[in-house]
Amino acid sequence: MNEQPRDPDPELDTAFYGFVASDPQPSGSEGKKRLYFKAGQEHHDFAADGSRIKLPTTFHDVVAFRGAAESGEVKLAKGDWFLAIGRTQTSTNPNTGVESTEFIASRFGHDLARMNTEVGTPRRRSQMESPDRQRPARQVAFEPPEQDQPEHEQPARAM
Repeated sequence: MNEQPRDPDPELDTAFYGFVASDPQPSGSEGKKRLYFKAGQEHHDFAADGSRIKLPTTFHDVVAFRGAAESGEVKLAKGDWFLAIGRTQTSTNPNTGVESTEFIASRFGHDLARMNTEVGTPRRRSQMESPDRQRPARQVAFEPPEQDQPEHEQPARAM
């Protein structure tokens, strides 16, 4: 057997945080899915007095392939705030000679601090109650828990 020692360090990739600025455009053939959209990133800095200054928003190309493309196509829409894990790739357009950088995403997720989304695996969602289902009436009155009372007092222990 040819086993290599496992690397104890975590896998570290580049992260991208921003909002979907254009409608996600799925493309590709079966098995080779691709998703492309423009993403915006807000930037801030701090002034000498400690106040926060909003800098101009920058826009970037985000591309995903295979499973990440399928996931992004289902989860993301224009205006959604998201987090992505992946890497950056620089390429040069052969026609114009212009160099551009795009973010190649391998994972997507919503920013739960800014988005109101339902979270759960398909298995968990199927076990959750549907919104049309009648829920039982809740009990409004509070009943404190019963406390166990000793049948007789025990003398304090001496040290």
